[in-house]
Amino acid sequence: MAKLRKNMNYLHLYIVLAVLLISLLAMNISKIRMQYQIGNGDGNNKKLKQAIRAHINTLEHSIPFALLLWVLSDMQLANEYMAVFSVGFIIIRVMHSYGILAPHFRMRQLAAALCYIFEIAACGTILIKLI
Repeated sequence: MAKLRKNMNYLHLYIVLAVLLISLLAMNISKIRMQYQIGNGDGNNKKLKQAIRAHINTLEHSIPFALLLWVLSDMQLANEYMAVFSVGFIIIRVMHSYGILAPHFRMRQLAAALCYIFEIAACGTILIKLI
């Protein structure tokens, strides 16, 4: 495994990568809106509905997970764990978005399961550190 920088702030890295992913998904929505000339709503367009769902679902999970990472960072969780939580969660969110947009249902299912596992693991880590 690559050597982790001792002073790397994985919370900051996560925030930057999450915002980039959210922005790319939003740009995809705009591209599809222009392509099909749909100004408002989803125009009952399947491709646009998928793009909107991928964007919203990423927001629904990325923002709460950022709060969990903030708490873990504040609790001074080891850098190695912060790396796994932050980079791993971004990879999972990319997988999930791909699963919605491709569509690749198995990829989406796997990513959803991993997403929940990461969220529960982060919550569990916080609770254990609190006790």
